[in-house]
Amino acid sequence: MSQLTVADRTFLEAALQLGGGYVLDFTNSSFAQFFDALGIDIFEERYAEYGTSKANRLRAFWKLGTELEVSASLAALADYVQAKRIAEGYDAVPEEHEARIREIASSLAGTSSPRPTLSGATTTEATVSKNLISIEIHEDIYSHIERYLATDDYFHAVEESYKVVREKLRELTGSEKSTDVFNENAQSNKHYRALFGKSAPAGMAEADFFRGIGYLHLGVQFLRNEKAHSLATFVEPNLAIHYISLASLAYDLITRFLSEEAVAEIEEIVRAKRKSYRSVRAFYADFEDGKWLQGISLPASVQSASARRLLKTRWLEEADLTKSYDHSNMVFMRLELVVDELTEADLDLLIDLPTEDSYGNHQEAGMWPFLEFVQRRDPGKLSERAKKRLAEFAAR
Repeated sequence: MSQLTVADRTFLEAALQLGGGYVLDFTNSSFAQFFDALGIDIFEERYAEYGTSKANRLRAFWKLGTELEVSASLAALADYVQAKRIAEGYDAVPEEHEARIREIASSLAGTSSPRPTLSGATTTEATVSKNLISIEIHEDIYSHIERYLATDDYFHAVEESYKVVREKLRELTGSEKSTDVFNENAQSNKHYRALFGKSAPAGMAEADFFRGIGYLHLGVQFLRNEKAHSLATFVEPNLAIHYISLASLAYDLITRFLSEEAVAEIEEIVRAKRKSYRSVRAFYADFEDGKWLQGISLPASVQSASARRLLKTRWLEEADLTKSYDHSNMVFMRLELVVDELTEADLDLLIDLPTEDSYGNHQEAGMWPFLEFVQRRDPGKLSERAKKRLAEFAAR
């Protein structure tokens, strides 16, 4: 999947004249031949995600193609424009636009590493002062054991933290026993795709890392077995926090990876939900107060706070309010799924996004009810600019 920015896509939409479903002066036949020379069947069904026109197929290709594929196609398009200018005096694309297309192609080529998974760099925080370390326990675990910590019941806090880890392992793989998931030597890669978003490690370093995670979960299993078969006894608080930290780390390391398949699955759930409404009025009746979220069943792999943060980052990067009303609706629907992870800065970013297509038509729809939903969910998330935008909507 390419990482074209919103600004790049907006420019390319205009430069390549994608309005009306066309791409420059290509016919269906010449468009197919152009991509065939790049080893790509642009009329393959997967590229009809947004529609069957040449422009929509190109938009889908920008989303689904790799960095190298999109880079090569843009460079070839620039060559095509240049050749027609020299041979035929073609002036539909100015030379400065051609140069910008080449810059975008070069930029993509420079960041051409594949993105088979999403991974989070930071999910918890820590501070250090000599031998005193203050860490943030993963919120999924803390929310479950908070009541035990509040009453100094450290035995059950530890035991329950390990249960959370084992339950997540079961959700992702079908088994809560790490010996079944990783085997007793932590060498099985049977469930790597479910846990790490890929079927096999990329190299020895990653193989060692994944195996280390396996050993960590083996430790959780056997330490938990000891607690499960013992009467509740006093656990010294400092030791209990070490145990809980181990559980937090084990949990964190299996919830910070998302495969493209998992992302595609949840995006399809949103798309299907939007299409299920027979009218715009029916959709907004549910969308305005988040009713559409009721009954939505999400894959286990995207239910953790870590996964929600990854999805939030991705969906904000991909947010495009210039395509159509329906597409804008789905942008906001996705973000409502991860609303708890949104920040004031995220809302300001959305407000700054362009909303007009290459013809100057306004294509944003859903911002108002989305901001109202955020306000009802957590008024503290609204930035001053978001509050101002809401006031502007209300005054219309």
